[in-house]
Amino acid sequence: MGKGGVVLGILGLLLGAGGLGFAFIVWNNQNSIRSQLVGVAPQNIWHRYYEDIFDVDLTSTYMTIPNMSISIDLTTKASILLSFTCTALITGNLGRSDVMIYYYIDEVLISNPNARAGGYAGNYSSYFHSVSLDYFSEGWTAGTHNISMYVRSTVDTNSIQYCHLTIQSFPD
Repeated sequence: MGKGGVVLGILGLLLGAGGLGFAFIVWNNQNSIRSQLVGVAPQNIWHRYYEDIFDVDLTSTYMTIPNMSISIDLTTKASILLSFTCTALITGNLGRSDVMIYYYIDEVLISNPNARAGGYAGNYSSYFHSVSLDYFSEGWTAGTHNISMYVRSTVDTNSIQYCHLTIQSFPD
């Protein structure tokens, strides 16, 4: 065997040894990650989706968005993350034309935070994609809680569509 064959042979052995060492490191880290996940409690996740068009046709009136109500049961004290998204169609209006979206939790309207889409649109209509509203709250007591989505409009021709409501709980 010539010099080239010896060099290639040595390189092959080094690469093989390096591959075995890398495999050991990966395997060892996976075992470490698995042992850390054993103590993590599973999260509770709830989700609702409503794709139909909902006409917000009662001016300045809080309206419940269809299929956007969830009743959750917490077994222990928890923190909650609420996440809502939708698409809004704001119709043309020479004055202000917008929709406002709110959380309604345990029979209390949460006015802040809220989401607003629209504005002084002029004589043309506009789609607002990915209107979103997130809310994080700590210290929810064990028991049943009711969460709904409310919408209010400044004109009677606005609508929303493709609504998603996701709720996650995290043990305190």
